[in-house]
Amino acid sequence: MKVICMAAALVALMAAPSMAQTERGYISGAGGFAISPDTTSGDVLGEIGVRVAPHVMVFGNLGQFHNLQPSDVQPTVDSTTAMLSGSTGLNVIGTGRVPAWYSVGGLRYEVPTQSRVSPYVLGGLGFARLSPTAKFTYSSGTLPDGSTPSVGDDVTTQLVTAGDFTTPTATNAFMFTLGGGVAVPVARHWAIDAGYRFSRVAADTPVNAQGATFGFGYRF
Repeated sequence: MKVICMAAALVALMAAPSMAQTERGYISGAGGFAISPDTTSGDVLGEIGVRVAPHVMVFGNLGQFHNLQPSDVQPTVDSTTAMLSGSTGLNVIGTGRVPAWYSVGGLRYEVPTQSRVSPYVLGGLGFARLSPTAKFTYSSGTLPDGSTPSVGDDVTTQLVTAGDFTTPTATNAFMFTLGGGVAVPVARHWAIDAGYRFSRVAADTPVNAQGATFGFGYRF
């Protein structure tokens, strides 16, 4: 049985077309993680590329970091919880997040090889839309409107209405991405992809994020 499985895998590999020689472009989706100085975040993206020269493609993508968490967001939340506890006796737990949508365009160079595996490097420029959010959950004490919610209730709206917290505004920031990876054909027109990407987002507090992505794409 083991021999049969190995033979079948070999036949499938030989039947897969050489991507570097025949494809005009690709469409792919990927997910993974990105590590920034303050947190580890999910990272998802969709990408399309078109060949413009042998081994060279122009690509564009749209993706999202689930939480970049620049260092200037959580301290603001923490100062609010400390102020409420000290001045009014209201105890809440505050959590800040900074999801960021991004779009990057650039060049992808596929390293020529004699195998079906296609390693590549890429670089691109684009923009990120950072949308800070905060959530406060009730622990004890009395809210500014005189109510006493159940422990664990979300009381963010009440604190914003009372003027105790101001929701941060969304901002746009320039970003660039560098990375590389490997694409492996698994069937005609289909390939899996594993890569590494480093991104720098030039926000008010610049953020560096790096991590791995794993995806699946259609080659045409």
